[in-house]
Amino acid sequence: MVNKSNVEVGQVIRSNSHIDYVCEVYTDVDRKNSPGPKDYEFGQFVYATKRVAGEARVFVGVIYDTILVDPEQGRSGPSLAQPDKQEVFNPSYVEEKQVLTGIVLLGHAGVKDGDLVDISHTIPKQSLEVDDVFKKLSKKDFKGFHRFNGGVQLQYYQRVLDVAGGFAEDILSQILDRLKRSFGDEREALDVIQRNLEWETKMRGVER
Repeated sequence: MVNKSNVEVGQVIRSNSHIDYVCEVYTDVDRKNSPGPKDYEFGQFVYATKRVAGEARVFVGVIYDTILVDPEQGRSGPSLAQPDKQEVFNPSYVEEKQVLTGIVLLGHAGVKDGDLVDISHTIPKQSLEVDDVFKKLSKKDFKGFHRFNGGVQLQYYQRVLDVAGGFAEDILSQILDRLKRSFGDEREALDVIQRNLEWETKMRGVER
C-alpha cells in the first residue's frame, strides 16, 4: 500500500538525467525513525509521490548504486583562508557523513485507495524535484507494479541496462529472481530473459 507509514528512505538532491536521480539517505538527525541499511540496499524498490494535473502520481524506481561521503576527507588539503575566516568560504560545508544512492526510474502509476492503478513502465513526462522524498515500496506494490494481463511485465529492462552500467546485470538478475518468486507461473519465461541477460553480458565482455 502507498501510505504515510511506508519508510522514508531519503530525498532527492540532484539528478544525472530525466530518469537518474541521486538521493540523500535520511539519518537520525533528519528523521526520528531513520531508515536502516536494508531499506536502502542495492536493488531496493522505492517510490516518490508527485501531484500531476491535480492527481497523485507515483514514480517507481530502484536503487542501483551507493556513494559514501565523508566530509573529513575534504579538510586535509590546502586552506583557502585563515582559520578565523574559513566560514566565509565554506558557509554550507557538510558536517555529517552521508550515504547517497543512485535511483533509476522504472515507471509510474496512479493511486486509488492506496493501491497502484494505471501502471506504466514508460518514462514519465514530468521530472522529480530537489527535496522530493523517496519511500520504500511494499512487497505488494512491487508485485502489482509488474503485473500485466495476468502475467508479468518488464518494459524497463533496456533502460536499466543503459543507466546502471556495470551494475546492470546484477540489478536485473536480482529483480528477475524476485519476480520468479512472486510470479511462479511465469518462471519459465523469466528464466529465458535471465539467460539472455547473461549471454548479452558475456558478449559485451568479448567485444571489449
